[in-house]
Amino acid sequence: MIFSNATADDVSELVELINAAYRTPGDTPGWTDERGLLEGTRTDSNSLASELKRSRYLIARGRGDRRIVACARIAPADDGAWYVASVAVEPARQGVGTGRLLLDELARQARTANVRALRITVINLREELIAWYERRGFVRTGETEPFPYDDPSVGRPTRGDLVLVKLEMHL
Repeated sequence: MIFSNATADDVSELVELINAAYRTPGDTPGWTDERGLLEGTRTDSNSLASELKRSRYLIARGRGDRRIVACARIAPADDGAWYVASVAVEPARQGVGTGRLLLDELARQARTANVRALRITVINLREELIAWYERRGFVRTGETEPFPYDDPSVGRPTRGDLVLVKLEMHL
């Protein structure tokens, strides 16, 4: 894979990737799919273009066709950590190490930039995904934050018991 930072020219391809990863098309959801918890799209071009002005997206392209196959949004925190969000892997490439390689590159870049920690939040009911992050070196902080029920950019929640679990990887 080839890693780089996304540009405005990548927005439509990123929207397609993120929506496919979180709201897998078809009848058989992928293991990162949020159907059953949230409905609607995960992101749109306007939201993503706005995020790209405030933070950066690390993207991974396939060597052969140069399509974006994975991404993660990175937003520096005030205390020197990086908040990581919108981690997405093309459904066809899930389960073969693509996400692990993306996180490895993200951690490498963070260490190079003298970042002390990576932080992420995951919906509490996504235990399989939380376990995946824990296998990659993230630990639960014991803290949670309210789910943004009033934020249409995350989709329409179908349940009232969602909270975000905070995880952190110390570098």
